[in-house]
Amino acid sequence: MKRVVVSALLAACLAQPAAQAVAQTVSDQCFAIGDIAGQVASWRAHKKTKAQALDQAARYYKDPADRQTVDAIIEKIFSPDAPHMTPDQASMAFTSACVKQKHEQAPAQ
Repeated sequence: MKRVVVSALLAACLAQPAAQAVAQTVSDQCFAIGDIAGQVASWRAHKKTKAQALDQAARYYKDPADRQTVDAIIEKIFSPDAPHMTPDQASMAFTSACVKQKHEQAPAQ
């Protein structure tokens, strides 16, 4: 009986963080924004068009806030005057910009 109770408690503890993670969106997570920017830069490096990148993103990102964030990343990376970046460079640049923006928006204490 103790094993059943311990197993149930363990399952409940492990399930709760997973449920909370599902509720978060890409636009809330700087590391996710950096990962997506790296992927988009990889698409550009492999000669995908902006339209192909937008179509690819539409298949995987259904949340409106996520779509807005991903589409903005695609617009910036595929902009004619944007520098060509490696996936690592894009990931670092977008993650850094996100962290800086969140830091500037944080209320002063």
